[in-house]
Amino acid sequence: MAKLLKSLSLFVGSLRSSLNVHVSAAWQAFDRRDVFFFGGLSMLGYGLYLYSPSVSFSVCGGILLIVGLAGYLFEGAK
Repeated sequence: MAKLLKSLSLFVGSLRSSLNVHVSAAWQAFDRRDVFFFGGLSMLGYGLYLYSPSVSFSVCGGILLIVGLAGYLFEGAK
């Protein structure tokens, strides 16, 4: 039983350290501009969804397509 508990504690410790690495990398990847962009896009999408769902999906999809293409063209594919 002691061996099992020791191996489980080592496993949980390794999971915790790898989770900390992934969370810190994700935290550094996002910027304040990303939050404002996707928050504004969400509010635009919801407002248009109240008007017409098809208009909402078309407009927000087009905006995301333009932003994705601009990022691909100006920053290049890595």
